[in-house]
Amino acid sequence: MTRIYYGQAQIEASVAAAFDQAVVAARKAGEWLNPRNGAQRRDLLNLASGGESAQIRTALQRYFGVNFPLSAADLQFVDRLGTVYRAMATALNVWTVHVSYADLADHDEREYASTRPPVIFPNAEGEVDTTNPNSFRATWAEVRANIDQGTRNYTFVHNLTPVIVNPATELAYKIVLNSRFRNVSAFMKCETVLHEMSHALADTNDAAYADDVATARQICAVYGSAVARDTADCWGFFPMDW
Repeated sequence: MTRIYYGQAQIEASVAAAFDQAVVAARKAGEWLNPRNGAQRRDLLNLASGGESAQIRTALQRYFGVNFPLSAADLQFVDRLGTVYRAMATALNVWTVHVSYADLADHDEREYASTRPPVIFPNAEGEVDTTNPNSFRATWAEVRANIDQGTRNYTFVHNLTPVIVNPATELAYKIVLNSRFRNVSAFMKCETVLHEMSHALADTNDAAYADDVATARQICAVYGSAVARDTADCWGFFPMDW
């Protein structure tokens, strides 16, 4: 694990617990939705199967408008969900994550947290290393492109030259918490981490917000599946509500 906590985030045990819980939730969702997990995929697609697979089908329909039997488009979306959640678990548990609270002057009382773009060959603080000409700030879009390729080593372009890196050791990013994060439940802390990672790894937006499960369950019904599938809170609540 390569998470680095600073200041108040280092002191508050609930912060580390939220990240640990987010890893578990993302990993579980990613494995359930992995088409290579034959037994689980059969259970998920078998409408007669109950238990957890039935709960997941309900959550997929509730949060994203995924209907069963799956259409080709829904199947593609479910597979994408699995890919992103597995990437979330890896990014939170294996890559270097710098976690801190925002400076008081920079706090946004309306937000729980924000995720900063990744740095390749970072310095110890997770910033661009000015002594290393190969160190630079990349974009999450470049990360997403590599995730879609399914490669272990990622390729970025810097100064028109391809740069191949191992994200587990040669990439860092930051999650900055706002004061609102401190005052919410353990459940919402975990949801916030998943919400932020969906912005980074799935390019979600904030077309709708939810501060509790009951409200989150209504997003898809109110706004429709197309909006829900691009809404960070749907991604944040889904793996925690089945």
